[in-house]
Amino acid sequence: MDEPTASLARHESEALFELIDRLKQRGISIIYISHRMDEVYRLADRITILRDGRHLLTAPLTDVTPEQIVEGIVGKKIEGQLSYRARDHAVHDGAPLLEVRGLNAGHRVRDVSFTLRPGEILGLAGLMGSGRTELARALFGIDKVDSGEVLLRGKKVTLATPQQAINAGIALIPEDRRAQGLVLEHSVQDNLLLPLLGQIQRGPLLDGAKGKELSSSLIKRFAVKVAHPNRPVRLLSGGNQQKVVIAKWLGTDPDILILDEPTAGVDIGTKSEILDMIRELASAGKAVIVISSEYPELLAVSDRVLVLKDGSIIRDIPRSEIADEEYLQLAVQGV
Repeated sequence: MDEPTASLARHESEALFELIDRLKQRGISIIYISHRMDEVYRLADRITILRDGRHLLTAPLTDVTPEQIVEGIVGKKIEGQLSYRARDHAVHDGAPLLEVRGLNAGHRVRDVSFTLRPGEILGLAGLMGSGRTELARALFGIDKVDSGEVLLRGKKVTLATPQQAINAGIALIPEDRRAQGLVLEHSVQDNLLLPLLGQIQRGPLLDGAKGKELSSSLIKRFAVKVAHPNRPVRLLSGGNQQKVVIAKWLGTDPDILILDEPTAGVDIGTKSEILDMIRELASAGKAVIVISSEYPELLAVSDRVLVLKDGSIIRDIPRSEIADEEYLQLAVQGV
């Protein structure tokens, strides 16, 4: 089973774990591939750690600590990866960068209102079907807005198309990178340059040398592991594909970045890099919206969490008031 819970809600994951327990009782052997430590410790009897195609160890799970597993996978110690790190919140005291007032879009976004300030990381939590992704799509001009207002720096804007959202300084890292974020048969370089063609245009043509230079700088900046920029992006690992998606949109230098499940199906090392990148963007004055089903990750970066249910915001919780993951889980369930 290769990352079988990547697209499952929590109750669906539990149903899968119960099925695995029954299969084990029937004498069926299972190889379970996962980057999630809680799942590994919930299911496994033994663990094998691989890095860069090489076998590092195989041992009973009881003989290996979570820290040793992470260090083995990444090749170095990662401390405080999922710990909330207080930042300089002075940047939040200014006027809101984004204001959403009474937004309605289809059946999954209902009367949504919130503000987002420069330097703030806003987490969106909710069950599958709560409207988190649909809200992101509406703000990026993919889904039609039926009513409501969106203001940027106090001025009303129309976000009827993705191009209008991009022009307004908004970027979206989509939930499904392979179906929505990449052209799989195209090269890494071509994928990186797709939103940046205006930067390399020379008259009616594109400057190939400038494009190569720009894509190479993004590959280096975001530590994308690729043998050559002209290799098809489909050949990259999931983590490196996600880096390409993030790199190409950050190349547009957006003021507002929306990330929908940004660490789904990536390894622990890449996950740590993405979380650090989110913190750095906020510290630089960008406004960030993070959608995640992984509550520890959401709590590690968010300054404030909006809880959605049936397309509406039911809670707006400062990070300082969220004691732990269980508190957030109960809030999402409406308790």
